[in-house]
Amino acid sequence: MPEQETKSIDIRSFVKAIWRRKWLLVIPVVVATAAGTAVSMTLSPVYEAKSTIVTRMQERLSEPLARIIGRSPIEEQLTRLQERVKSRAFLVELVRTLGLAESPGLVAWAEEARADNPNLTVEDLAEQKAVDGLQRRISVSRSRTDAFYIIVRDTDADRAMLLAQHITNAIVSASNREQLEDIRAVHDFSIEQLVIYKQKLTDAERRLREYQETRVSNGIGENPISETNVHRADILISQASIEKGQAIEELADRRTALQRVAGGDYSILAELQSTELTGTADQLVQYEREVASVLVRTTGQGAELTTLYVGVADLKGELRDEARSLVTQTLPGAGTAVREAFAQYKAAEVEARMIEERHRVLNQYMWNYTRGRASAAGEALEIDRLEQEVESNRALYETFLQQTAAGQITEALEAAQAGGRFEIIEPPIRPSAPVAPDKLMIMVLSLFGGLVVGLAAVLVSEQSDTSLKDIEDIQRILGVPVLATVPSADIFRTIASLEKQARRSGQQSTDGNSALVSHMVRETAVSFEFRRLARKLAQGASCVIPKSIMVTSANRGEGKTSAAACLAITLAKHYGKRTVLVDCDLRKPRIHQIMAVASRPGLADALERGNLLGTDIKPTALPNLFVLPCGTRRKQPTWLLESFPGSRVMTELLASFDHVIFDTAPNLPVPDAMIMGGAVEGVVMVMKAGVTPREVAMRGVQLQMEEKGNVLGVVVNNLERVLPYYYDYRYYGYTTDTCELEEE
Repeated sequence: MPEQETKSIDIRSFVKAIWRRKWLLVIPVVVATAAGTAVSMTLSPVYEAKSTIVTRMQERLSEPLARIIGRSPIEEQLTRLQERVKSRAFLVELVRTLGLAESPGLVAWAEEARADNPNLTVEDLAEQKAVDGLQRRISVSRSRTDAFYIIVRDTDADRAMLLAQHITNAIVSASNREQLEDIRAVHDFSIEQLVIYKQKLTDAERRLREYQETRVSNGIGENPISETNVHRADILISQASIEKGQAIEELADRRTALQRVAGGDYSILAELQSTELTGTADQLVQYEREVASVLVRTTGQGAELTTLYVGVADLKGELRDEARSLVTQTLPGAGTAVREAFAQYKAAEVEARMIEERHRVLNQYMWNYTRGRASAAGEALEIDRLEQEVESNRALYETFLQQTAAGQITEALEAAQAGGRFEIIEPPIRPSAPVAPDKLMIMVLSLFGGLVVGLAAVLVSEQSDTSLKDIEDIQRILGVPVLATVPSADIFRTIASLEKQARRSGQQSTDGNSALVSHMVRETAVSFEFRRLARKLAQGASCVIPKSIMVTSANRGEGKTSAAACLAITLAKHYGKRTVLVDCDLRKPRIHQIMAVASRPGLADALERGNLLGTDIKPTALPNLFVLPCGTRRKQPTWLLESFPGSRVMTELLASFDHVIFDTAPNLPVPDAMIMGGAVEGVVMVMKAGVTPREVAMRGVQLQMEEKGNVLGVVVNNLERVLPYYYDYRYYGYTTDTCELEEE
């Protein structure tokens, strides 16, 4: 097998991403460094005094005694030391012995704090404050051998040494007495608990045995819903509920249509039924049950689901044919409209039954899944709980049984009496230099922490951004060439501002002299880029720019309308071709605003009447450029647009102009672009680098390629996100002011 090629890390892309989001890196670094520097400068020096003690054992304890203690003897000694040093009783005695609560500063604080704690005296408050301070400054740790360190930290070196001496002496004097008392307490407690846990173990075993004998399984039938597809099933139920309401409305509309065309025969037709119709309807309902099961079990358009849909479509056709035949037999004089209306009414009636059955089946699946999951989970939890209770009680019982063994207790008492005494092998000395804070380390760690946070923020932000930003990635992922990279120019912001002003004022210029035309006839970065686009369109097999070109995008706000207008202006100005710009976005038209022409009459009006009139085509300030705006808005634009590709209007446009540029709605939300894509020679997709998500761009191109496969390429907006700085038109000293051409 050939070796798999390892993808190398592109350092330049990583650096480019950091530079693009540099403030996410700079701000955490600056803030963390400043905070670390400020903290290090304000911290007081801390001194550390340390003493070393070791435990001397006359003989090693046996394994049963080690199990009684629960850990090795050294670990147990460390735990005891830590608990003793941190205990409030030990620290209170230490504070009183050394008179730490009598310091002037502590007394002054206690006098001020007494206002908020009137029930406590000044001495109590000072003592409590001193104990809290000692708990934070004292620690016990273990060395690599069997020795222990008593560590005391304080802002005063002499006080740190004094505290370490007293703590060490107090621990050595009290350790042996407490160790013996603890072992005796364990013995007494074990004897008391042995009887209790023996009874608990017996009761737990009895409850587990009874539950296992009486457990009954609630067998639930096969259900396609599981943990992996329950979310999909919930979505399908919601969709079925919505379609159910729509089907009811459709049935009412078909009933009304039948009443209108049947007249007096409606009462006969409303009750008209046959065995064939009933049998076909029942088969469709049965098919819908199978569809519901397949929809839950599979995702996408699988072979099984496709077969079911084909069967449903065939049965619906048979249902309509049977309905028409039944009307002909019952009412021989009924016209075609009556037969067709009755067939549509019966089809809508069966469709409502099918959706109702699908909704019912999906709800039944969901109810069975919920019931079965709750029952199984409850039984498993109860078994686990009872078994855990038995094991827990058995473990405790066996532990206490071992602890009450006479030989082990005797061994423990003898070991406690003979050994376990602490010895001081290294007394504390006065510290000569502070151990904290390490100011340089604090600043370095702060800088490093800020850098890590900043890089993490950049990485998270970059990883969460699924947009396409690199031309090579765009061409590789989408599978089509990049025809042009359009910079983010001021003219587009100007056009958007003019559109907002026109919407607010309700007045719009209709003289055809738009700002975009004025910009595109000059030598600008945008005009140069669209001239490159036109040249690339002419580099095909025929070396001729396609006569009909559709411009669309996957989503809104990607600049498709501006791109279509700029392409039309380029063909009319620089190629001298009679070009018409057609606004096929009948939902949210903008061509008439960008090109400064009247919005109606236009395309919608021409499609309604079936031909073009002279008033539909609007001239512009550019001699060879014309605009066919959207026209009067319609309620159902998609149905109207479906008649456009093969209509007389399309024929007249192609015959009258050298180039026809179509601007359509985005192809993901609505199917308008796919309808028009099959009627044109080429399709140009528009996307916005750094904004359009990768999945959205891929789906948009895929849908358009599935329609006809005539996608010529992609126009990328937001140039600065995909090309380096030296691509900028202004980088070489060529600006609009120095290259502007005057119009004659």
